Amino acid sequence: MKCWTPALVFLLTLAAGQEGASPPPDPDVFERFPTLPDPTPNKDDPLAKILKRNQEKPLSTLPSGVDLKAKTISLDGTTDGSAVANLRGNVILKSDSGAEAYADLATYDTAEKTIVLSGGVSLYQDGLVYRGESTAFNLTTKQFETRDLRLGFSPLLVKADHIRKIENERGPAYLADHSGITTHDVEKPDFWLRARRTTIFPGDKVIFQDFSLEVNKRKIFWLPYLSQPLDAKLGYLLIPGGQTNLGAFIKNRYGIMLGGERDALTGEKKDAFLLSQWRADLYSNKGLGLGVDLFDTRVDQRENFGWLKLYYIHDLNPQDQRAGIDRGDLDPNRFRVDLNYRLPLFDTPTARYTVDANLNWLSDEYYLEDFDPSFFRINRAPDNFAGFYRRSTNSLTSLGTRLRLNNFYRNETRLPELTHDWIRQPFLDTPLLYESQSTLGLYEEYLGTLEHQNFRNQLSSLLPGNPRRAELERLLDDRGFARFHTYHEFSLPTQTGHFNVIPRLGAGHTNYWAVQGPDDSTNRTHLTAAIDLSTKLTKAYPHLENQKWGLDGVRHVIEPYASLSWLSTNELDSSFGRIDRLTPTSRPRPRHVGRFSAIDDLADWSILRLGMRNRLVTRRDGGTHDWLMLDTYLDAFFEDPELDRDLSNLYNDFHWNPLPWLELNLETQFPILANDNFTEVATSLRLMPRDHLEFTIDYRHLNNHPILRNSDRVSIESFARLSSYWGLGTYHRFELVDSTLELQQYSAHYDFDSFVGSLGFFLRNNQAQDEFGVMLSFGIKEIPNLSLPIEIGAQ
Repeated sequence: MKCWTPALVFLLTLAAGQEGASPPPDPDVFERFPTLPDPTPNKDDPLAKILKRNQEKPLSTLPSGVDLKAKTISLDGTTDGSAVANLRGNVILKSDSGAEAYADLATYDTAEKTIVLSGGVSLYQDGLVYRGESTAFNLTTKQFETRDLRLGFSPLLVKADHIRKIENERGPAYLADHSGITTHDVEKPDFWLRARRTTIFPGDKVIFQDFSLEVNKRKIFWLPYLSQPLDAKLGYLLIPGGQTNLGAFIKNRYGIMLGGERDALTGEKKDAFLLSQWRADLYSNKGLGLGVDLFDTRVDQRENFGWLKLYYIHDLNPQDQRAGIDRGDLDPNRFRVDLNYRLPLFDTPTARYTVDANLNWLSDEYYLEDFDPSFFRINRAPDNFAGFYRRSTNSLTSLGTRLRLNNFYRNETRLPELTHDWIRQPFLDTPLLYESQSTLGLYEEYLGTLEHQNFRNQLSSLLPGNPRRAELERLLDDRGFARFHTYHEFSLPTQTGHFNVIPRLGAGHTNYWAVQGPDDSTNRTHLTAAIDLSTKLTKAYPHLENQKWGLDGVRHVIEPYASLSWLSTNELDSSFGRIDRLTPTSRPRPRHVGRFSAIDDLADWSILRLGMRNRLVTRRDGGTHDWLMLDTYLDAFFEDPELDRDLSNLYNDFHWNPLPWLELNLETQFPILANDNFTEVATSLRLMPRDHLEFTIDYRHLNNHPILRNSDRVSIESFARLSSYWGLGTYHRFELVDSTLELQQYSAHYDFDSFVGSLGFFLRNNQAQDEFGVMLSFGIKEIPNLSLPIEIGAQ
């Protein structure tokens, strides 16, 4: 250039912006140009017009809402009356759209109306962070064009030839061409997820077209299309492992959304509501299993319904066992159909009408044990029920049926059953509260095929006159009846002085007819009376503080209570084939007829419960926190419906949670007077004594129970972070009664910087046969729920 004074003037005005006076000129400028020409610009110079406007109003060449600053500026002129300004050092570009960019160099072209930033570019826009070597800002649209920028979505980092933002119905999305995604935020990441085109929906999912996984610059995996959300429900999941009865296996799951219309630009399906997870599992000892799980995402997951699961495998070795039990001649065609769904029909101003189905059709009694052991541990005999429901704010009515889809375990049918429940509610605008339960149905119970055959074999082996024959014949008899049951109760909550008093009166009737087997039709009448009494005492200790133990003032709450319950009914004969009957438990039975589900086992009782609750409450996180709770109670039996006792055990339910890393739960019951009562202790302790060490210890002791077998079971779970890279986890379960280590499990975890890997091994003692398994897992460290590329260890 021939004229440096205009350049210096433009530098000062442009760097100053619209904030006020200009800062002193950069001394480096004077060192470079010690002799300055005449400051009077040539009126014919194209830069003179620009500089004149800038002198009249700083940054007048920039549109409103755009602010550009830097340390130094140099100018280049053009023949068409425009100019190019080069800004260097700590370049800052701000737009009224909220975008901010930082770079080493900015080139402002007045003719093209663009500002090109280069050198260490950092762009902040829409809560996202872009980094790279260059980007262009269009002064007309006030939008950035990104080339070869890395885009950060926390924890995703994206590098692409071209990234642009688009708007759709769900908010902004970003299209990246010839892109790579990683979470390894270093100069040379260990892995990249490459794709020809990537569509990113922040906080939701990433859609890859022509996808490949690249580790240390080596392509190790490829898919033509992958829709991967930032959780584990969709996308591809690979689960390798091994187990004694299954052999080595590789489970494959691919989740996609079905329904809706696909957007041609982003590849996203709009209005898709059906989550489908397709399964292909290869077992060295079982063969190939295929299936699909369908989930209705419109259903709230907390409702625990809304799916259809299908699975089939032609088992190469169906006779292989896990627990040492001979399976006999088992059909190799093994399958499961699991439907759990609620179909809304219509709503009225007062009620909602639906059809509910909970159906589990299994090929054999060992299917769940082999292919879904986690569900098997919870429910070995899943229910099968479907019905029509009417739900309102104060009642529930249903007309349904319980089916016998699986004949290999004992179950009953209800063909059909009509029920109606009124929740506790005011009666005719009076202080009285009313509630009721009524059922009408046809009920039958069936033995499982194996159980039925065992009883038959035992019967055939006994000689005539053996007393055991009569018992076996009764068990093999058909069992069923038609039954109508209804129960109604009134209560009146009142307060007398400092005491809360709730008297209750109820009456019910049960009628049996069309009885199968040797028993006759019969009916029963139930009369109940009860009274609940309680009070509350409190004392505050505001100055009792101890940060070490999580105390910030304490309030002690004492709640003594008493409850007397009486029931009179004509009991069924001991030979009557009951269906809704009691099951063994170590906990006290309900003393409320309306909540007593074992209708056929209702018997006379007269029970007084005495107890006291103690609570220590402290302040925490802006609210209250139960620092300690203890509920102590016992039952005095004037008439015991089960075991002819005078006193129950003394029960203690204890919970202590002083700190987030320390929690203790303890349930105990000990005999008081009678030595023939059983003893139970169940406790759980969760402790984190150091930030790198955590323990969970469970213990259960049961002795002298009339039905359940004695047990002294201890389980210990631990995790230790040995270093910043290594972690070790263990789990052991001991049965002290027979000195058996039932289960031992070990896992090692290693931090590969960008990945976290785990290798585990377990050994289970099934008494008759040991079982072992191997577990392996990999996950992207910054995205614990991201199932790509691998998560392993399904058993």
